[in-house]
Amino acid sequence: MSNTQSFFDDIRAYHDEEIPAVVERIAADPLLIPAAQFVFPNLDIEQVRTLIRSCSTSDDIQRKIMYPAIGGIIHQTMRRFTSSGSDRVPATNGWLFVSNHRDITLDAMLMQYALFENGLPTTDISLGDNLLHTPLVFELCKANYMIKVIRKDDVTMREFLENSRHLSEYIRYRIKDNGRSVWIAQRNGRTKDGIDITEPGILKMFSMSGSEDFVESFSQLHLAPVAISYQYEPCDVLKAVELCRRQSGAPYHKAENEDFLSILTGIKAYKGDANLTFCEPITTAEIEQVAQLPRAEQCKALAEIMDRRIISEYKLYDTNYLAYDILHNTRRFEKYYSAAAEQKFSLHLVRSNAQFELMGVDKDAAREILLGIYANPVEAKLNLGIVL
Repeated sequence: MSNTQSFFDDIRAYHDEEIPAVVERIAADPLLIPAAQFVFPNLDIEQVRTLIRSCSTSDDIQRKIMYPAIGGIIHQTMRRFTSSGSDRVPATNGWLFVSNHRDITLDAMLMQYALFENGLPTTDISLGDNLLHTPLVFELCKANYMIKVIRKDDVTMREFLENSRHLSEYIRYRIKDNGRSVWIAQRNGRTKDGIDITEPGILKMFSMSGSEDFVESFSQLHLAPVAISYQYEPCDVLKAVELCRRQSGAPYHKAENEDFLSILTGIKAYKGDANLTFCEPITTAEIEQVAQLPRAEQCKALAEIMDRRIISEYKLYDTNYLAYDILHNTRRFEKYYSAAAEQKFSLHLVRSNAQFELMGVDKDAAREILLGIYANPVEAKLNLGIVL
């Protein structure tokens, strides 16, 4: 193993020579039983264990386990999953896919599925270490090209900056030296309010490993925005409850295993239709134009270009138009939804209301937040002057 590779041992995924021991740990984990029952309903647990133990590389795990597992999730929890734009990201180099972030694990999983379906290499996946406390999740992720991201809340500012530089160096190493692509969210954590915004700080983190030349630094990374949308947002009720509690002024503390509960809820909940679009990659000409700005404005301007791509390509569903019309007491977008869709969404709101009551939050405030999750993507397009 090279010194460069070992330098990243704290955040890298498992190497292939480590996989045989890993699959034994995965097969022996008690949580595998309920997980396998959901994603492989036609196999008994011993068949699943045999399938897992047949994997000797990460690519084996992706091909034999993850690809059919994600297909099973799509089949059980979605009416339809569509993707487009894969021709924009040919396998001629590694890409840095920067995606809007709606679900803890599904966003990246669906992108891997779309790449696999289109005959393209899968990617490394950046994932916060706060999600890795469950051994089964930890092992599965590290066996699937995960890059561990050490979260800011757990460290001092100095440590955070050091960790950011370390992560940036590894991402650049994987793309530039290994030709691997990397997936990362456009912000720290999921959007809870339906507003997709690329944090300039993420782009500043990318630049920490590059040269002083802004154009060279970002051109090497091959930035490719990704837009993902769900007809029925994963964890919409949990997101609305969290924001409602935060907005009330009361301190918000995550419950034990809250992140794991969100992972399970996001995977298992019905999502209707979902879409993932590979947007047009950021061009060198665009990076050169941004480089003309004062240094303090460059990452913000680059983030705005990425946001326009993501918002433009974000697929709106009937739920988005319905929520907008409900919030604004109008029928402006009624041509985009049927009476049946309206009835179905109304029932979703009634059920959500009951959950708000059980969770002890202000039902009216939480309902408005939930409607905003769906309506804000419409607002975002209107704010950019996009004709709907």
